[in-house]
Amino acid sequence: MRIRPWKVIIINPSKIVLLYSVDNKLDLTEFKLNSGRIEYESEKSLFKSRLNQRLFHIGQRFSHINIDKLLRIQSFTYYCSTHCGGWGDRLRGITSAYILAVLLQRCFIIDMPYPCDLSNFLLPNLIDWTPIDRIGQQKKFLRVDLIHNAYGGELASNVSSGNLTKFWLRYDNIYFTTNADFISIVLKNPFFNLIKSEINIRSTESTQQELFPFIFELLFKPSSSVIAKVDPLFLKSSLHFNQSIICMHIRIGKNSALQGDIKIPYRQSIVQDMINFVDKNLSQPYSSIFVTSDSDQIQQHIHQHYGDDRVLSTHGPIIHIDRFNQKTQSNETLYHGFLKVIADFYFLGECDTFLRGRSGFSEWAGRRRRNEYSNLYVYCREIYRVTKQQWRRPYDQC
Repeated sequence: MRIRPWKVIIINPSKIVLLYSVDNKLDLTEFKLNSGRIEYESEKSLFKSRLNQRLFHIGQRFSHINIDKLLRIQSFTYYCSTHCGGWGDRLRGITSAYILAVLLQRCFIIDMPYPCDLSNFLLPNLIDWTPIDRIGQQKKFLRVDLIHNAYGGELASNVSSGNLTKFWLRYDNIYFTTNADFISIVLKNPFFNLIKSEINIRSTESTQQELFPFIFELLFKPSSSVIAKVDPLFLKSSLHFNQSIICMHIRIGKNSALQGDIKIPYRQSIVQDMINFVDKNLSQPYSSIFVTSDSDQIQQHIHQHYGDDRVLSTHGPIIHIDRFNQKTQSNETLYHGFLKVIADFYFLGECDTFLRGRSGFSEWAGRRRRNEYSNLYVYCREIYRVTKQQWRRPYDQC
């Protein structure tokens, strides 16, 4: 697999050099460890600094994984050219496809031109997943589409116990479309025991939830457009309030701009319930409040309640990247809407306190947090504090 130049070089216990690929160039960021605090000496972007800290943390947490085992000629492509689900669904598919590529010892590619090219917002980080050939340009390729056809039943048994390497050996490239989680299943496949032991994925982390923070940072870094969206939020927070950041993700459904969107039951009071909870239990005078929602009216209400100086939010049209009206929403609207989706996703991963409803988008964003269960609150007809993975919601519909 094409691995981008990146490593942590320890010069001495107090000085570390981090080689981090930024905008397709190798960026040398030097920082010192001083009394447990990391001080960046050559990084002006607050967001990039936090990303570098996150990479260092991820590098320590998963230092046992041998990524040198990921270099191969044949390829395995996550492919999305039409309806593939929202961003949370696609992340589930991408991470599943990546693990399959690793175990099959194939080069991993992401080809996502729908609704606009993913590279507008996310760039390869440590793994170069840039498409080389478009579908059909190779002589021997296989299209495996688990969303739009019935291939899934045949694949399920092979993923868990079949010799997929032999099964797909004759194909130069496999184009894989899914939004399902195959990670736990495929990591139990006995045909992959040898390569799994060589990569050194531990049994305790052989789930999508555990591996996601590592895979996401391995694959992605934000484009300059995303950085330009997120950086002002950190700057505003540090200038005015320099305290903790409280984040709210509020989805109520029935947005007329989202094609086929339905009203989500039991959320008629979610906005006021979250405000009351924050004001009573969490809000410090100098904490910033970040809000993202599927409703402009909700965002405006939060701004009015806490004041524009205190509230953080990203500007842009509210869209669902898989459910939009092509007749009324222009390519420019889709671009700026997708940009807002990715910017919101990144910022939600930086929250000190996180309040969210049941949502795949916010659940995936929360998994990027340094401590996923630190000050995590989930709305399910009322607000519950979640402290561990084993928590189960009290109602099927929240």
